[in-house]
Formats: sequence, structure tokens, C-alpha cells
Amino acid sequence: MFDIEELIKDEFLNTNNKKISNETLKEYLTSLKNDELTKLAIIQVFVDKEYTNLFKVKNLNNKPKKYIVEYITENLNKILESYLKIINDVELQQLKFIIDNNGKKISFIEKPISIHFINFLKLFSLAKVEYDKKNESIKFFMPKEFIEILENSLNNKELLKINKYNNKIFNYSEMVINTYGIITLKKLHEIFESQMFKIDIDELNYIIQSKSFFEETHIYLYNDEILLCNCEFEDEDYALNFYKEQKMNYRIFGKKDYELINEGLYVDKLKSYKKFINYLCKNYMGIDKDIDFIKEMIVNDYLYSAQICIEEADDNFKNNMEKIIEVDKKTLDELLVLMKKIYKDYPKWLKRGNV
Repeated sequence: MFDIEELIKDEFLNTNNKKISNETLKEYLTSLKNDELTKLAIIQVFVDKEYTNLFKVKNLNNKPKKYIVEYITENLNKILESYLKIINDVELQQLKFIIDNNGKKISFIEKPISIHFINFLKLFSLAKVEYDKKNESIKFFMPKEFIEILENSLNNKELLKINKYNNKIFNYSEMVINTYGIITLKKLHEIFESQMFKIDIDELNYIIQSKSFFEETHIYLYNDEILLCNCEFEDEDYALNFYKEQKMNYRIFGKKDYELINEGLYVDKLKSYKKFINYLCKNYMGIDKDIDFIKEMIVNDYLYSAQICIEEADDNFKNNMEKIIEVDKKTLDELLVLMKKIYKDYPKWLKRGNV
């Protein structure tokens, strides 16, 4: 059976992989590059709305490393707390587990930790990561000062309340953005208030801006409008052109449908998808064990990429199917026809969710 995380684990975890050992806080921070230190520090300015310090923090890269280390050390409590105001529930639980096992080898098989969260820790230098491919284990290290602050923060009810509020707002917003591909902040605010609760548009924007540091949300400006986008466009100009070409009205879904679309589960309720899966299961023995993989890597990939370039999506579909099953050209064409029927039934960005 295919495992999506297995496909990327070895390649990702071995990137900049180094042996790690216990270090003091000063040794830990000094071992990081200037840009890594700056990245660790800058989130706090946005999350805590300390915009008066933005210029100062952005200029840290131009300062001697000693100065940056001193800044982080002096502001360490606020910096680490800011991350806990933003990360989601699953990541909070994984962070607790990593803290409890700091410096110990953890079995990847027995105690799986998401690649996304490991990437988050490495990207913002919250922990050093060592991956042992041979023994399928992983080791994390944080200075004891990190551990003490994070443990206290995880028991801070007020901090956890802020985390819950921020994530409630962002999770809903992310589902809506994912449904439409690109949406204006103004339209998102309108939909949000109609289905959730009243919120100042500036606060909504602030929470999305804060989370966008390490989530797949891109923010563009166009004709004084703030555009929120989750599409993997080549560049900003391409994204803006994509937006300008669309003149359709938004189809408003219920909260449950936004959730299903965001989780890749909306497709399960489509008759065309069931027909596609039944065709595969009927004609290819054992394929039923790989349905989750097919839905994620074949069907959802097509539904996503076809909205940017249908020809490229068609080619990818054929290439991917050939890797999974032995198939002749005639059968491959028949499968593509079935896939296109799923696409026809599925909500599309180009029509702002209309099918």
C-alpha cells in the first residue's frame, strides 16, 4: 500500500541533516545562521502586533551575530509564546511529545510525527533535527531554556485560549480560500460573518497574515483589494491575471461542504467519482488497497491542477496512472473520460465554486 509521507520522507529529512548534541542556549543560537536567527525572531512582531519593532527585527540580518543572539535571548519568552498562539491542535500535541522526548531517539514507525510539523520546526529553528534512515528514527534537540518556556506556555490557559480563537478563525478562512482558489479579503469577511460570528475585517486580515508565514496562503494586492490565494501559481503576475479573467459570482457553500472540500472529501459524494473507483476495483485486482493514495495523488491532484492548466493535468493523469497500473492507450483514454466527468461535477475556482 502506498504511503504519501514515505514518498517524501527520505528526501526531505536528509536535507541539511547533521548529527546533533546537547548545547547551551548560547551555543545553540550561535550555531545558527543570521537569516535563521532572524526568522526565529520575526514572527513574534506580527503575532503580537508589535509593528513598531518590525524595522528593528528586519534589520537584525545586518547586525553582528552577537547582537542577534542577545536580542533573541532577551525576548525569548515572547518569541516562543508567539508560535504557540498560532500552531494548530495536532501540532500542539506533537510539540508536547517532542518536548517530553527532547534529545532522545524516536521511532518513526511507532511514534509518527508529521513531515509538515518537522518542516515547521526546522524552518524556524525551533529545534534541530537528526534523521537516522537506517534505524527509522528521528531525534530532536531544543535548549533547556526553550523547553522550560514552552512547558510553562502549554499550561497557560490564557495563551491556549488565544491559540484556540486564532485557529478557529484561520481554519474556517483556509477552507473558504481553498474552495475558491483566490478570494478578496472583503468577500471572505462577508462569508465569514454570515456563517461564523462578527469580526473586524482588520483582525481577520491580521490573523491570516500571521498564519501565512508557514501556511499555504499567499497574499497579493490588486486595485486596492487584498487577494487571498492558495494556488501554486508561478508568480504574482500569473495569480493576478488568473483573478482578473474570472467574472463569475461566488457560489456560497455550507460550512460542512467547505470542510469537505478542504479535506479532499467532497469528491467522495460525487457519483462520477464512485463510478471511476468502481471501474478500477472491478478491473484491477488489489487496487482497493490503494484507494486513499489514488484519491489524493491522482484524483485530487487532477482536480487541483486542471484549474490552472487542463492540458498539463491530462498529461500528468496519464503518466501517473501508467505508474500504478498496466494500462493500454484505449483504457487510459477511457479512464481520462471518467476523470473529466469528476472534474465537471466538482466545484471549480474558475467559476468561483460553481459547477
